[in-house]
Amino acid sequence: MWKREPKHRRALGTVFALVLLAPMASPALAGLPPTKVELFADARGFTVAGERGWLDEGLGKARYGGNVDGQRHTGLEAADLSLMVHSDWSWTLSSYLHLQYAPEQEQPVDVVEAWVGYRPAPSPGLRFSGRAGLYFPHISREHGGAAWTTPLTITPSAANSWIGEEIRALGGEAKVAWRGGNAEASLTVGLFGFNDPAGTLLAFRGWALGDVKAAAFSRLPLAPLPAVGLPESFLKRQVRWVHPICEVDGRVGHHAALDASWGERLRAGAFYYDNGGDPRALEHQQYGWDTRFWNLYLEGEPADGLTLIAQYMAGVTSMGWRKSNGLLPVDVDYDTGFLLASRRLGRGWVTVRHDRFTTGDNSFVVEDDNNEHGTAWTVAIGRQLDPATQVILEYLRVASVRPARATIGDDPQQTQELLQLACRRRF
Repeated sequence: MWKREPKHRRALGTVFALVLLAPMASPALAGLPPTKVELFADARGFTVAGERGWLDEGLGKARYGGNVDGQRHTGLEAADLSLMVHSDWSWTLSSYLHLQYAPEQEQPVDVVEAWVGYRPAPSPGLRFSGRAGLYFPHISREHGGAAWTTPLTITPSAANSWIGEEIRALGGEAKVAWRGGNAEASLTVGLFGFNDPAGTLLAFRGWALGDVKAAAFSRLPLAPLPAVGLPESFLKRQVRWVHPICEVDGRVGHHAALDASWGERLRAGAFYYDNGGDPRALEHQQYGWDTRFWNLYLEGEPADGLTLIAQYMAGVTSMGWRKSNGLLPVDVDYDTGFLLASRRLGRGWVTVRHDRFTTGDNSFVVEDDNNEHGTAWTVAIGRQLDPATQVILEYLRVASVRPARATIGDDPQQTQELLQLACRRRF
């Protein structure tokens, strides 16, 4: 069973976060750079029925799930409380720190992003920039809001939900952008570590749709599947939790992106990620998963106030020593895609998105079946009440088939409907 870390470790995480924040949040102190400190708060009301959510050791597909007995779960909570600190150390050097409190987070306060950016003066037609630290690679086409949130919906797509849960780079990236006439193209390359367990959730839980953002010192639970974590189990050394931001094998991963835009109406790009994981490595109770994927997107504004986004992701993840029959203990292909349309109506907007997602298990399906396929519909209605406040009402319906549900007593085929209202404010 997944258990929280001891209180003294949670306290150390809190102290570390406060130490990071203190010198940067007091620009009145001598020698500190101009600093902007923002607070972001998300108050959330929700009602949902059906299977247990994955954060409660179930295999549910939404951030919130039904009660243990499958009855409707209705609640009101502070879904996100974040501090963001932006500092300009010079004309070319800046830093960013994002600290977060969330109810499901293991540490009371934890670090989501912390990086230093470099942006020299541009030359004619060319711009260079870079950053180093803990950051989200620029994959999501939905997360344009404060504290890495989605301004058009409450819930990100399956692809970008997974980015928030398991994909983080602790390293550095460099970007060069070229502009000519009405067009612009850019190339970004990065090297990183501390993301070796990425793929654990995707294999054992499957896809999910939720606005969970994994933090640096917090773990995420896995369902109590019979194949995982017991002395007699098929994968007895795989613990029932994952710490996504963790170095296991000492290897370096890499990512690269090519992006292009034509005026203000059309953007497209491709992104490749390889965490360089050694699937045989095992340290800190974590395997070094070998996880790779491609991400493609197309985004346009064919008319004023209308936004269209298409994104597709496909990859593979695996772990463990190869067996005598040539198979790895876990070897999973995965892909997902979505189409989104959003229409702005004065100070409000309406967004509709359709997702599809699959995982394909390539080994030991009898002992540990990680196959899955499903679809999701999201409808969100939002309004900007003032420059700092917005409210979003969202309906999410996810239908999926995952045979592994039967091993914990649930029906392999599940449909879950979540209705939630978010009030977001920046201070």
